[in-house]
Amino acid sequence: MSAQWSEEQIRMLIDERKNGNEQYHRTPNRNKRNFWEDIANEINRVNNTNYFTGEDCNKKFLALTRAYYTTKAYKKAKAEDESLLRGQLSTIVVTKKKKRRAQRNLRNPSSSSNTLNRSQLSRIPRPMSSSATASKIPRAIPSPNKSRPTTPAVSRPPSRPQDDQE
Repeated sequence: MSAQWSEEQIRMLIDERKNGNEQYHRTPNRNKRNFWEDIANEINRVNNTNYFTGEDCNKKFLALTRAYYTTKAYKKAKAEDESLLRGQLSTIVVTKKKKRRAQRNLRNPSSSSNTLNRSQLSRIPRPMSSSATASKIPRAIPSPNKSRPTTPAVSRPPSRPQDDQE
C-alpha cells in the first residue's frame, strides 16, 4: 500500500532532496537506497511516524518530477498550438478584410485603391526644399540640348590598343 502524503510532507521531501542534491549525484546508483532512507527517517522523525520508507520517498519524488515535466511539456505544446491558432486566425481575418475591400471596390469604383483619401494624402512624401536637395543629390551637368541632362563622366585609364586592330 502506498503512503498518503500531506502538502507539508511533500514540501519536506522536495526540500530534503534539494538540500541533498550534491550528495545524491555523488552517490552511486546502488547506494541511493540509503540516501532515500535517510530522507524517509527525517520525514518520520519530524511527523512522529514510522509510516514512510525510502522506497516511498523515491517513488513519490519520481512521480512529482514526472508530473512536473509532463505539465511543462503540455503547457509548451498548448502555447505553440495557441500561437499557431492565432496565426491562422489573423490570416483568416486579413483574408476576409481583403475580400470585403475588393467587393466594396467592385460595387463602388470611386472608392477603389487608386483613389487617395485624406488620411492617405498625408503619407505622400513631400519634396525637399531646394537647399536641402542641393547638398544631398548630385546635380547633372547641363547639356547644350536642354531636353536631357547628362551625367558626369567617370574617368578611366586609356585602353591599350589590341593586336587584332593593327
